[in-house]
Amino acid sequence: MKKLKVIIPVIAIAIISGFISIGYVLAEKPTDDTPESGATSYIKATYDSIVALSHGSVAAGAWGDWGSYWNRIRSAAEWVPSGDAEVTDVVEGKLFYKDSRTQATGTKLVAEPCPTQAYHDSHGSANPADNCSKTWETDTTVPGAEKKDPVTGLIWSNLLVNNAGTPTFNPSSNSTWSWDASGANNVAAGGKTAIQLCSERGDGWRLPTQKELMQAYIDGSNFNLTQPAYNFWSATEVSATDAWYVNLATGFTNYTIKPISTLVRCVR
Repeated sequence: MKKLKVIIPVIAIAIISGFISIGYVLAEKPTDDTPESGATSYIKATYDSIVALSHGSVAAGAWGDWGSYWNRIRSAAEWVPSGDAEVTDVVEGKLFYKDSRTQATGTKLVAEPCPTQAYHDSHGSANPADNCSKTWETDTTVPGAEKKDPVTGLIWSNLLVNNAGTPTFNPSSNSTWSWDASGANNVAAGGKTAIQLCSERGDGWRLPTQKELMQAYIDGSNFNLTQPAYNFWSATEVSATDAWYVNLATGFTNYTIKPISTLVRCVR
């Protein structure tokens, strides 16, 4: 027992001497930012590191005022990253933080090169895998919705049909419409243009742009939307007399005069 009493003080002295020899002490006095000795403390070293990273604040917080060192350390420890991104905004597989110190993983798909594509999507031998087609989600969030493109996030409507003078969305039938208000179905609907035919459906529906239609083809409209093998009007004008259309089965795009009648599909 006598040996044990001697050994313990010796160990304690050795530990303390070790801390002093490397120039650090464990902590400051509870109410003072000044180390008890002339050595740099672990708390001061931590404080300096946090300052270098521009984290935390010396201001008092909900815990009270613990002095500049402890205030900064406490506030840095409680900091939570903020942001407005959702998982659907961040590229698939990428990690990020939003209003939490728990990592979240992005789910947004992005268009990528398609090295295996051998045919137009409308070709008899074409298939979704060889054409890098994405799988679109069936969407029923609003009346008239058909499917959502996972790459762009755009929701595509069913086909626009003239139902006894009233434009409606239909999952299988179709009607042809002019870009301007001169087509027979346009006249029957009250002399509406293709842009008006979509916007007046409400729920944020609008006539898609030429490039939105082209991107839909790239993402696999031929394999996901009903009756894609038609030309569809876009909202993109060439001039006062002409506008662009896109075929959703082949990706072919061109412009023609606005009185020509073709199909309309809306987007939101």
